[in-house]
Amino acid sequence: MSAETRCWFEKALISGSGECAQVKRLEIGERLVCVCRLPAAAQLCERYLSLLRKNARFVFRQAGARASILSNYQEIRLQCGGLQGLAAMIYGEQADTGFDVSALLETAEVQGQGIENTRLDRIIPRIAAYNPRPHRKKR
Repeated sequence: MSAETRCWFEKALISGSGECAQVKRLEIGERLVCVCRLPAAAQLCERYLSLLRKNARFVFRQAGARASILSNYQEIRLQCGGLQGLAAMIYGEQADTGFDVSALLETAEVQGQGIENTRLDRIIPRIAAYNPRPHRKKR
């Protein structure tokens, strides 16, 4: 039995918004899948992502029972913007990409005495401002 679990920031990693030392990329047919090698790192990622989902609902104009359902576009904005906002808060404004997700979350866990104590008022604007690369114009 494998100790690998799903990667909670799979969409952000596939889109190139950071890297992770704990991720293992697998190709299943034509699909690229990311799994986490370390269950403790996966739990920390899950806690941070659920914190983002709970506090960024207004960014996507969601309320009520359907608040947990995000489109692919919204999920990418949430993951990439949330990681970039946390990286900017910890490493400075110049650290938008090129950071290690597991190291970033470990640092946030230690510095803030728990990921739940992260200052989201500095991260939520990054989620709102994040825009995946625009589509190419058709000729």
